[in-house]
Amino acid sequence: MRVIIQQPKRLDEIVFSHYGTLKVLESVIEDNQHLVNKITLDIGDEVVLNEFETNEKESNSKTLWD
Repeated sequence: MRVIIQQPKRLDEIVFSHYGTLKVLESVIEDNQHLVNKITLDIGDEVVLNEFETNEKESNSKTLWD
């Protein structure tokens, strides 16, 4: 999937929003070498978001057994 940035955002925000985890951030960076030196992505930048196997979504909440 290709995403065109509509408003300035960081790559980690986009990855977490799409995948629900940051575990694939390194792989997304490898697929988007043209964005490596950018802190904030500009309007019009294109981000490639490939499909990855993600088993669970990250959560800030704790469970009884944590």
